[in-house]
Amino acid sequence: MTMIMQLKDVHKQYKNKKVLENISLSIFQGEIVALVGKNGSGKSTLLKIIGGLAKPDRGELNQCMQPLKIGYVPEVTPVDVRFTPEEYLLHMGTIRGMDKQQLRNRIDVLIHTFHLQSDTQTRMSHFSKGMKQKIMIMQAMLEETDLLILDEPLSGLDPKAQTDLEQLLLTLKERGLSIILTCHETKLLENVVDRVLLIKDCQLVQPNVLDEATEQMNQLIFEIPAQQSFKELLPFIEITKKSSLNAMVNRIEGIVKEENTDKMIRALILNEASIKQLLPINKKKESFYQNF
Repeated sequence: MTMIMQLKDVHKQYKNKKVLENISLSIFQGEIVALVGKNGSGKSTLLKIIGGLAKPDRGELNQCMQPLKIGYVPEVTPVDVRFTPEEYLLHMGTIRGMDKQQLRNRIDVLIHTFHLQSDTQTRMSHFSKGMKQKIMIMQAMLEETDLLILDEPLSGLDPKAQTDLEQLLLTLKERGLSIILTCHETKLLENVVDRVLLIKDCQLVQPNVLDEATEQMNQLIFEIPAQQSFKELLPFIEITKKSSLNAMVNRIEGIVKEENTDKMIRALILNEASIKQLLPINKKKESFYQNF
């Protein structure tokens, strides 16, 4: 893989508050990287440093590709923009001093890439947040872009808009773009992102934890006759909840290791139990997601 940017020992603080410490990170061509962490952990600050919108107090930021063209999309989208998408993009490109004909050609390409041909004459004030988010990404890509930076791109989007944006990110990746983003949505992390990096206590920790999350478990819910003993099932299950539905039936909820699931189900059948739910879970992933 081709490295396009490298950060070494980056530090950043505001007044007396330390925000980032000893941050080292490499970004490669054609990959999607997610920064996760609690609110205020420094994710947006790191994005701004990568995008050149903020300077680190110490450390190095090296662009390995020259020139490296970066597009940045903040979390907040415009509320009351009376431009059409084409007018808005022309306006933003003109502010940047782009050649008018090249700008129009680029806008045509982006409108087709983002499938907005039928919306070019609609005022952006009538758009949903998901549509506005697309326009913000388009303005970040008015010039040919190598690295796209997105701060909470799925924030406030409905499920369909989230799915549309996920597909768009994968399309951009296939075209060779590198993407670094912040997000809290586990669906995006699992379906789209290549690497997940956690910022905790001002430092970058637990890289690639999702790749290491291989401890597969199953959540099992079953009902068993009250007169039946389930002591023989205890070696296979970590019971999380036990309740009595009535004098005749107990309801049990628990966690079963993948390798013990078949044994558990056979034992349940022999003990006249009724299986109500069997769902795969991953304890390492759950523990990881609790960090943000």
